Amino acid sequence: MKLIERTIILSCAAIFLFIVFKAVYNGVQSNRSLIKPQSTNYYQIIDKDFNKTVDVPFTSINSYRGNADYIYMSADQKSPSLDNKIVQYNRKTQKCTTIFNSKFKLPSVQGIELNENWLLWVDTDENGGYLNPYFMNLKTQEIQPLTKENEENVINDFPILIGDYATWIKKDRKSENAEVMLKNLKTDETISIIKSNSFTFRNMSLSAKDGKILFTDEKNHFGYIYLYDVKSKEIKEFKSSFEFIGSARLLNDQQWVYLTFDEPSEPSTGDGKLIFYDASTNHTQEVVSNIASVSELITDFNNQVFLYFNDNGYYIKFKIKDHLLVEDGLLELHYFFRFSAENGVYIYDQELPNEKYNLVIQSKLFN
Repeated sequence: MKLIERTIILSCAAIFLFIVFKAVYNGVQSNRSLIKPQSTNYYQIIDKDFNKTVDVPFTSINSYRGNADYIYMSADQKSPSLDNKIVQYNRKTQKCTTIFNSKFKLPSVQGIELNENWLLWVDTDENGGYLNPYFMNLKTQEIQPLTKENEENVINDFPILIGDYATWIKKDRKSENAEVMLKNLKTDETISIIKSNSFTFRNMSLSAKDGKILFTDEKNHFGYIYLYDVKSKEIKEFKSSFEFIGSARLLNDQQWVYLTFDEPSEPSTGDGKLIFYDASTNHTQEVVSNIASVSELITDFNNQVFLYFNDNGYYIKFKIKDHLLVEDGLLELHYFFRFSAENGVYIYDQELPNEKYNLVIQSKLFN
């Protein structure tokens, strides 16, 4: 799987998401999301909880999140470019409803985030000139822009949800300065949490859980992790023993994982690491070493960690045991591209040889 650092993507003004994850980790992404499918095959949605298989008229589905009742996805339907709409799939009736159409001639809708009250996504074009995030109140179905649309000198990076708030990194194109933003979706109040000291592909990733927001930075030749409490507005700083860190993921309000990286100006040594940190015990654990490249680093709603690295063809699964992160089996791909693991639902994407693309939904882990 070929990977492209988002630093390069930003500098070329061609930004595309894959989360999961909030899906792919925020330093890399799959080539698949950059190429419009040439096949005439369409997707099948396979809902294993409801024992339903439904053909849908989409040749591409690159971003998705779900819950017990609905799946929201970015989809390509007769698009001249990439995904051109946001679609709601009703798991009970198997009906698809378009809730948003891209405002760009050559669209690339992506970056879906979902919780029990809100839906987020980003509308942009295939060149990534502007990133326009939107949010929808799931109760009222009202859609609003999260930030000012088509801001000339500002990049509002892909937002994530935390309760009734959205958080994202805002960057000034001219000064290159960046800051972490937080918006109350009920009141429209927007504040700046902290200004970033070093804005690179490594620390463009935000993670949120249990009322906390996690992000990383680098200063004075050390990496730092910051934990922000939305309710108290308190920021805690944690110094890492590694200089180049990023892609941090919260497991809960006291435990998280992150990646280390090689010195950017030096040839790669293939010695990246997966680090687990427990703030309650102030203990750092080196979980995996000798990482040359990471395709995805994902956490799920059961506090499990999934790492796909070095093009091994599988994810390694980890779980917390006695304040340590321990290996707990493998997830083999079987033509499997990526998955979402939020809100009690796993969704994963398959492209089987000579068959339709599959989007598979189930509430229990798939092996």
